[in-house]
Parts: sequence; structure tokens; C-alpha cells
Amino acid sequence: MSRVSKILRPALAVVTVMLLATWSQSVLAQRADTRQGADPRRAATGAAKVTTDTNADDDSQGRGDEKQISDSYQPKGMEIGSFLLLPQLETEVLYNSNVFARATDKKADIITRIAPEMQLRSRFTNHALNLTARAEQYLFRTYTNDNHLDAAATVDGRYDFSRTWEGTGFLDVFQRYEDRGSPDDVGGKHPTRTYGATGRAGTKVQSGRFTFASDFTANRRLFDNVETSTGSIIRNSDRNRWEAILSGRGSYEMFPGYAAVVEVQGNRRQYDDEFDRAGYQRSSNGWRAETGVGVDISQLIRGDFLVGYLKQNYEDSRFSDPAGFSLKSVFNWTPTRMTVVVLSLERSVLETTTVRASGMVRTGGGIIARHELQRNVVLTGTLNISQDAFEGIDQTNWTYDTRARAVWALMPEAYVGGEVGYRKRTSNVAGSEFSQAVFALRFGLRI
Repeated sequence: MSRVSKILRPALAVVTVMLLATWSQSVLAQRADTRQGADPRRAATGAAKVTTDTNADDDSQGRGDEKQISDSYQPKGMEIGSFLLLPQLETEVLYNSNVFARATDKKADIITRIAPEMQLRSRFTNHALNLTARAEQYLFRTYTNDNHLDAAATVDGRYDFSRTWEGTGFLDVFQRYEDRGSPDDVGGKHPTRTYGATGRAGTKVQSGRFTFASDFTANRRLFDNVETSTGSIIRNSDRNRWEAILSGRGSYEMFPGYAAVVEVQGNRRQYDDEFDRAGYQRSSNGWRAETGVGVDISQLIRGDFLVGYLKQNYEDSRFSDPAGFSLKSVFNWTPTRMTVVVLSLERSVLETTTVRASGMVRTGGGIIARHELQRNVVLTGTLNISQDAFEGIDQTNWTYDTRARAVWALMPEAYVGGEVGYRKRTSNVAGSEFSQAVFALRFGLRI
């Protein structure tokens, strides 16, 4: 057993016992309240906005923390017919102790982030249509070669065919720059620009105790070549690819609050180049199938716990094909009217450009806790731990990321926030490890 495992397993066991004990007490109390006709989380008043968020795990980086503040401190926006326009401008100054995510020769810098955003939300009686445009300009005080602009435009919508049948759509066009701490970072003079689009179409129908859902997702990912400090060019075009995912889900409510769930998914990852720079064929097909239980207990706890099997088959016969158990679980737990805790676990196969490695099998878990300290103050804490095992080579990375954030609405049109964070990666390959501390202050204006 590794030193990390010896440390983690007892700690995780203690945390698990404490969570289960607290959860059991909360369930009993909640059931007692329900029998008496009281459910504090469904009350019209007294519950925090953070406890009503159905996708509390979607923004682990905290870009939308200010939207978790009570509605009484949310901006009114600008009415445009049946839509509401919500413009926003956020600025942030942050200190990063290791901007290049290096094991040695660490370089610190101060970065300014300027992030304008515009949201257009529909206010239809039925159906929904929302548009979001956001840009994030990063300006480094010393290492200006890392200056970059992330941007995205998103459209999502829902069409209600009936009370029990809906169709959904989503389109995201983006430009991002690869994190210096990514396992695939090539160490160029500038960070690698990646851009493309993600489209998704889905449907969900409910019939009695049965619920069926399916969706199709297509991703287009493109990567720019980058220059090294010596003037040579690192070719990234062999990473350009299409990804297609088709998934289906069925559930049956066995009794109130508990459902049996089955999910299946197939994927195709098609690279533009038949061979990458090292002469490997990286295109592949894969699938995963899982079953488990879905829970929704009076909004006290809701989510899924699914286990099953996954496999990814690569076209190159020299590659080892990842296969084994799969895991996907997300639970939103609301122990009090003011607090939500999100627990997540997942095991999946990710793409990598590491030489001789077919894919990267990631097993990770995380905790997000949000608490409404006051109507205009929300506190957030996160802890994420993941293991990346590179299939076909002897390399395993562990990454630990913990953050604490606070956001304070001075008024509906202005807020301030702060964050402290620490990220550490360990590896059995020399030079792949690093540690990084971050401190940030942000200020936002909105209408």
C-alpha cells in the first residue's frame, strides 16, 4: 500500500462515518417533519437559494458564486420583450505561486482577470431559451507570454411537448487556453490555444413511474501549434478530433423517493490525422453501462449512485485498451435550510497525448459545500482528489485541489469576493509533480 493510500484511507473512512451519521440523523428528522406536514426545504421563506440549485456541482471553479446569493440581492436586469438581459463585469487580481506548474524553478506572478458577461434569459410560460456570452482576459504582470483570452458563447433551450415530455438543446462555441498544470501541456513559450464547439440534443419523457431520457453530443476540438523558447514549433494539430457520444437512461420509481436506474453510453473519438507525431493511431470507440439507484427524499438528498463497466477500444494494436469497472455518482445533500453539500465520484477514460499511453483512466471524488452565512454572504469550500492512471505505461498521478471562497453582495448591483486555494500533484514519474497556491480578490458590477 502506498504512503498516499495509508494516509487517505483512514481519513476517508472517518469522514464517511461522520457524513453517514449526520445524514441518518437528518433523514430521521426530515421524515418526522414530513409526517407532521412540514418540509423546511419546500417552504416559501427561510430557505437559502443555494439549497434549491439542482446543478450545484456544475460550477466548481466558482465563476457563478454571485448567482448563489439570495434573490433579494440579485439584479433586476433589463427587460427586452419576453427576455431579461443581465450584463455583468467582473475583475479579479490573483497571486499564483507557481504559474508554470513546475516541480522545480517555480515562478510566481500576479495576474489580472477581466471578465465581461451577458446573459439573456427567457421568461416564457412554457419552454425556455437562454443565451450567454462571456470573455475572460488574463494579464500577467511579469510573464506576459502567458497573457490569453478565454471566451465562449452558449445557447441552451427547452421545448415542452407536454407536461411529461420535453426536448432540450445546447450549443457552446469556445476558445480556451490549456492549463499549464495539464498532463498534456507541451511547455511552449505560450500556453496552447484550444477552440471548437459542443452541441447536444436530448429528450426526456415520463410515463407513470417510468422516466426515459436520451441525448446525443458532438464535440469538435482543435489545438494550435506553439513555439518553444528556442524558436522551434511544437505541432499540436495531431490532437484535432471529433467526439460523438450517444447515451440513454431509464429509471423506475420503486417507491417514493427511490428509483432503479440504468444508463448506457457509446462514444466515437475520431482524430483528423491517422497517426500522431509519435506514429500512433489514437482514434477509438468506447462504451459504458451502469446501473444503480436514484434518490430524491423531499429535497433533503437527491442524486444517483451508479456502477458498471466501461471499455475503450483503440485502433492501434500496440495500445492497451482501458477496461474495468465504471462509477458515476453525484449527490446534493441539504442538511440545513442554509447549506448544500455535493458529493461526487466518477471513473472514466480521458484522452492524452503522452507517448505510448492509449488513454488516461481518471478516478476522482469531490466535495462542494455552500453555506448562506447571511442573505448577502455565501461561503463555498471544495475538495477534489483524483488519480490518473496512464494506460500502457507505468505512470500514475494523484492530484489534490482544495479551495475556500466567499462572495459578499454589497447591493444587487455590486459584489466582492475572495478565494484561497492549493493544488498539488504527485507522480511516480520524476518532474511530473508540482504544487501551487492561489490567492484572489474579485469585484463585480451588474445590472
